This record gives sequence, C-alpha cells and structure tokens, in this order.
Amino acid sequence: MISFQNVSKTFGRVRALDAVSLDIKPGERVALVGTNGSGKTTLLRALCGLLRVEGRVTLFGSDVAREPQVALRSLACMPQVAPPLDAPVRELVNAFCALRSRDAAACRQRARRLGLDLEAVAKTRVRDLSGGMKQKLLAALALTAEAPVLVCDEPTANLDAEARSVFFEDVLGRPDNSILVLCSHRVDEVRHLVQRVVQLEEGRVVQDATLENMQWGAQAASPDNVIALRPGSHVAGGLHGGGR
Repeated sequence: MISFQNVSKTFGRVRALDAVSLDIKPGERVALVGTNGSGKTTLLRALCGLLRVEGRVTLFGSDVAREPQVALRSLACMPQVAPPLDAPVRELVNAFCALRSRDAAACRQRARRLGLDLEAVAKTRVRDLSGGMKQKLLAALALTAEAPVLVCDEPTANLDAEARSVFFEDVLGRPDNSILVLCSHRVDEVRHLVQRVVQLEEGRVVQDATLENMQWGAQAASPDNVIALRPGSHVAGGLHGGGR
C-alpha cells in the first residue's frame, strides 16, 4: 500500500504540493493527471524518495524518507527522462539486474519486445541513445524488476506506436495485486490502463474518482488525443499528438 499523508513541497515561492493525502491499495491502477505544473511529477518524485517533503510518504508501512532501503525495494520507477549516464548500456543493464536479482536475459527479452536490441547497443553510452531508445531501455528495466509497485512518469512520450502497444500489454499483464501509478497528461491514453484517476491542480487533489465517475474536462475530447490500436490487440496501441 502507498500512503501520502499531508504531503507538501515548496520551491521558492511556488507551492508545488499542498497538503496532499492519498492512499493507493494493492491491485489498484491509478493515473495522476493534470496540466504541466500541477504537481504530478513532484508527487512521484516524493514517492521515489528523490525529494524531501513535508508530511509522510510510506510504502507498505515503511517510511520512504527514514528507511528508503526498505521502502523502495518494492518499487520500480520509469522516469520521463533518462539520466545522462556515460556508462555503456551493457554496464547499466548488468548493474541493474545484479541489484534487483534479475536475469539480464529477461531484460534483453523485454527490450526486444519493445523493439530495442540491447546487444546491438551494448557498448553505446546511455546518454548517446536516441530518445526512443532511451525510453525503451527505461521501460525494459522497470518491467524486468517485477516490483509490486510500478511508477511511470509520461512513459510513452517517445515510444513509437508498436512499442506503446507492447508496453500497455506488459503493464496490464502484471499480477492482479500489483500497483501501477501512472503520471500522464494524455487523458485518452490512461483510460485504457487504469481504474482510478487522481487529478491535481496547483499541487492539490481536485478529483479522485473511478474511471467511470471521473468528470473529464475539455482535454478528454481534444482531437489531438487519438488512440490507435495495433491490429489484433486488445489494448490501446499508439497515441498521436498531445506531447509534453
């Protein structure tokens, strides 16, 4: 279970998060939606232990700030932007799999499904990969971890339609008791991935509802948000337009 208890964060004069309280239970797939600057990414960074915040964030009862080594064992994160690492891809994959006690072959298989040949780019520095390749690498690593909690920040921003479809399938194929927290401003995209939607505005929760009861704004009807399904697939494939 994830618990945000009265979480606030200020950057200078900007109140990025304002007393956010939120619980996410095992088995829930939750989308954080809102315009840029609404606090979505700040909340995710607090969950991943990357920001000091007022209030308390816990994962399955362990405090992220006080005992991160315990709390974050159950979490895998796919950030929106890959860190500018000088390490070659093979070194990153091997280190990640060693820390997570995962087989590097499983990561290569995940990446291959997404359209990335890790052997072909094994000696390439992570920072030198194209945007799409970085996104596929991040997705492969996060999915390979098979953590109870998967956190994704704008996960499909640089993925092609085929990779998006595969990513959606793999996410929806996770165990029923796992947790998905997905940050996106692509409203039509997250409809196919989640059961619950939390909308943020100016650092506050303004809506927290099931997908069926969510009061969608104009963004939901935007002609730029168009879902494309891969032939034969049962989940959403690509999304055209609406990039961040």
